[in-house]
Amino acid sequence: MSDVEKNVVDFLKEIRPLADRVGGLATETAVAVYDRLEGYARLVSEQIETTDPMLRVEICDMLDLFLDHIASTESVSLQAGVFTPAIQGYRRWGNVELMKDKGLTGFFLAKEIGATATMFFGTKPQDYPYLSYLKDMRLLCADFNAGTADAYYNHLQENYKQMDVLILHGMYGQTALYLDAYRKLRPDGKVYCGLDMNSHWSGVTDWGSPSVRSFAAQCDLIATSCRPMRDALNRDAAVSFPCRFLPNGFYNPTDIPVVADPTTKENTIITVGRIGTEQKNNAELMIAFAKASDALRLWKLKLIGAVDPPFQGFVDQYFSARPDLKNRVVFTGPIADKSDLYKEYAKAKIFALTSQLEGGTPNVYAEALFHGCMFITSDIDAADDITNGGALGLKYQRGNVGALAQSLVNLCHRASRQGLREHIPKALDYAGRHYDWKRNAKKLAYALFRPKR
Repeated sequence: MSDVEKNVVDFLKEIRPLADRVGGLATETAVAVYDRLEGYARLVSEQIETTDPMLRVEICDMLDLFLDHIASTESVSLQAGVFTPAIQGYRRWGNVELMKDKGLTGFFLAKEIGATATMFFGTKPQDYPYLSYLKDMRLLCADFNAGTADAYYNHLQENYKQMDVLILHGMYGQTALYLDAYRKLRPDGKVYCGLDMNSHWSGVTDWGSPSVRSFAAQCDLIATSCRPMRDALNRDAAVSFPCRFLPNGFYNPTDIPVVADPTTKENTIITVGRIGTEQKNNAELMIAFAKASDALRLWKLKLIGAVDPPFQGFVDQYFSARPDLKNRVVFTGPIADKSDLYKEYAKAKIFALTSQLEGGTPNVYAEALFHGCMFITSDIDAADDITNGGALGLKYQRGNVGALAQSLVNLCHRASRQGLREHIPKALDYAGRHYDWKRNAKKLAYALFRPKR
């Protein structure tokens, strides 16, 4: 065992009792532990090839645990410009991305620290109705062909002095090149990268390549949106950076209250997203519901979102084989108005996610969580986060339709009014601790800008 490894082992042994009662620690104590943990996270990452990677797993888990406590009392305020470019493919942002992590990370970070938030580029203002939900967000629009890098680099040359914080999403070739250019101009800037990462992409990423290591070294903080993926990256000795946990949160921009009331919920299972895409795997859900339909005679399945045109053939065949389900399997189409979408969450008892893969925790999860839904999810990377280790729902093995059908039956039986009375407080507590964008912005602000003591 090296001296570094021994020091880390001894330190972790010392602070484990503090971690067990972190909620009761004085802020000064928690901050002191956090600072030492962060130093060890960097040191272990630098020497990861000769150090037990499981030490980094525990260090980063502790970092996120202590940060969760510190963010409850500490705040950061400074004047800065927070910029979020659509670098991958040098494309333009889409309207729906404004209300996902792509837009909300920078928006809420700027709100938290008293800064201005800018996204670039868009097409034209009228293409972004969701901009009305994001007061004070600047969306720069430009007329250029998708894939053209010049617009982004020209903007950087002209505006780098105002670009104090750079928010990046994903570790792509274009992102790495842009970050190189940014760092030449702003070595003092802060850079946060939210990895759109799952086990598939992690498995095909060359973590030891010079470009990946250079990218990671130029970021101040890198995080994933689910803890299992964070831990998997930290276990990998080829990964040169400490990975943190920052999930996709929930933001309610509407005037209607978010309702999680067991007395108003109906016998409805919902799923929300791009219906019929290979990734979302909605056919599996529909087939499983048909298998379980005799046991769930009083239940409906709602699929909310635009239907992928090639999927329509499967839908027609499904109803041809099961015409009795036409009134129980409902396609709502896209619901762009957030007020109307939240009403669907409020009425639903169960949210089903049958994805083949996700880039961490999907954005719709937090929406459903704050509305008190129970969860059925495929065994994607984020499954244990989504169910909180089984406390908030069930997971099943992807491709096992029989297991999904039985899970639907089991969870529907648990979703009685009394079951929901017990479930909803647990769901809302979990949501408030981990999936509130305002709270997560406090964590991000502290991690990036914490005052030195």
